[in-house]
Amino acid sequence: MLVTVPVGCMVGPDPTPPDLVMPDSWHTELLGGLEPGRYEPEAWWRTFDDPMLDDLIALAESRNLDLRIASSRIRQARAEYGIAASDLFPTVDTNVDANFSDGSRTSGGDIKSPSRYYTGTLDLGWEIDLWGRVRRSMEGAESEGQVQIENRRDALVSIRAEVALSYLEARTYQLQGLTLEEDVRSRKETLEIIEAEAARGTKMELEVLQFRAAYESAAAQLAPLEQKVAAAVNRISVLIGEAAGPLREAFRASMDPVRPIPQSSNAIAVGIPADAIRHRPDVRAAERTVMVAAAAVGVAEASLYPAFRITGTGGFASSNLDDWFTRSALGGVLGFEFSWPIFTGGRLQDVVKVRNEQSQQALLAYEATVLQAVAEVETALIAFASTLEERRRLRDTVNSYDAAMVLARDRFEAGVDDLQALLEVEREGLAAEQQLALAEGQVAANVVGLYKALGGAWNIEEKAIRASKEDSPNTAQETQG
Repeated sequence: MLVTVPVGCMVGPDPTPPDLVMPDSWHTELLGGLEPGRYEPEAWWRTFDDPMLDDLIALAESRNLDLRIASSRIRQARAEYGIAASDLFPTVDTNVDANFSDGSRTSGGDIKSPSRYYTGTLDLGWEIDLWGRVRRSMEGAESEGQVQIENRRDALVSIRAEVALSYLEARTYQLQGLTLEEDVRSRKETLEIIEAEAARGTKMELEVLQFRAAYESAAAQLAPLEQKVAAAVNRISVLIGEAAGPLREAFRASMDPVRPIPQSSNAIAVGIPADAIRHRPDVRAAERTVMVAAAAVGVAEASLYPAFRITGTGGFASSNLDDWFTRSALGGVLGFEFSWPIFTGGRLQDVVKVRNEQSQQALLAYEATVLQAVAEVETALIAFASTLEERRRLRDTVNSYDAAMVLARDRFEAGVDDLQALLEVEREGLAAEQQLALAEGQVAANVVGLYKALGGAWNIEEKAIRASKEDSPNTAQETQG
């Protein structure tokens, strides 16, 4: 027998994605490696050409606990959709009883003969979804599942970016530390020379004290940098789902020999605002949240209308199992229930109002998410361009100070200038080198921030899976079959 599910009209608004109104172009001028071409998501972290960064992001993708929680929520949402869909179908319960009595004696002294009685029943209940309450619930559950998928994608984008940012931060502090260590070694050598000359009487004790103070001041800056490296590496350990500590040893070993801060080698096509913003998982999640809220309005409105339910019970009853399935042992009843909440003190109407307001709130939240997304991209574009200019100027500054320090040492050793002039040039040169290291790290970090603002690359694995299926001849045969 072919069973069809009776349906009727569906009250409430249809869950549809809200309109996305975007400017035609970005307001920030595209400079230094930024292109106006169509944004195509890519594995942006590989553009840094750093195997260790690639490995850390791969570990985070497979072991990060927040991602595993997000995956669990997707499975939960799918199960909840199944719960909602089950209300579209009838429920059937069965019950089987067997009663036995022995030959007990009655109060009058007679002995009753043993008896047996068997019953088997089926109970049926089916609410016909005339007004779309169940189907709206299914739409809401389906949209909620899509929200959870987008939330996981958003978490994936954020976690990749956080791993990269923490990695670049650790590399920046490491480079600062190595630069400082080199300066400290140079100062120590100079201090030993000055102390030797003071012992011979060619240098004043004041100069020795001044230079020793400058040396100790520079050396004192090493410990805070080591602490900052450890903090950044420990954050990576949490992101890749392992205990803090062992990764720090790997970081120390990776800087032998010294390596510069990795920089992205690819130009970045930022596209037009509409395409870039629509690609962001947080915007997509907010869009589907609007659809969840719209479906909830339909569920609330359906409760205002009459409900029709088919009920029935039937089965077999007999004292002999051999006669259980005979016509005489068969019995049952079929019925229809009609219910209509005529008066509830306005409760159901207020529920509809609540759902409408929640739908409006979801729409406003979507608009706020879009505005925030545009602001983040614009900010990332400005930050990227400004740090490029800062780095260029700092490189020129460091080159000038390198030449100035050579000249200052020569003048000091020739007795033209006093020690204070040399110390001042060395102090300013060291500060410029430290600022350049920070700028190098910030340029790389701003590349990561821009990719994150553009939506990251949450779909590259999905594209690869689809491509592999399309290239597989077995998949093609199964599709044709």
